[in-house]
Amino acid sequence: MKLIPVSLAVFYEWKNPELKVWVQTRTDDGIYHGLLEFPGGGIEAGETPLSAVVREVEEEVGIQVDPSAAKFMGTYTNEFSNRTILLNVFLFPPTPDLKGKGEWLSVTAGKLSSVYEGKIPGPNHRILDDLFQSLRD
Repeated sequence: MKLIPVSLAVFYEWKNPELKVWVQTRTDDGIYHGLLEFPGGGIEAGETPLSAVVREVEEEVGIQVDPSAAKFMGTYTNEFSNRTILLNVFLFPPTPDLKGKGEWLSVTAGKLSSVYEGKIPGPNHRILDDLFQSLRD
């Protein structure tokens, strides 16, 4: 089975009890076409997960982020029959540079799944659940 390392950027704002995360609409023709996603992509040869996420945000969103502002959240896997995607997730504070480039998705306690069900790829549900829980604790 092929392992594909990927890095994702989660721009978030926490104002208890509300979590806001920035998302963009996926435009490729894959299985997640049209869903809301976090910016990111594959880690190229010679890149670290952090340098990949900085590059991907610049390529996909058109903004530069400060790598020192990133906080590593963890790794998640997305299993397919012929490959496993290893998601390296980095948290970033909100930046005014995102304005007009995507949208902010708001979730609050008890309404988490109902807000984003069918709107974001399944693997991102775990990321949001874990982020929300860690901020509440």
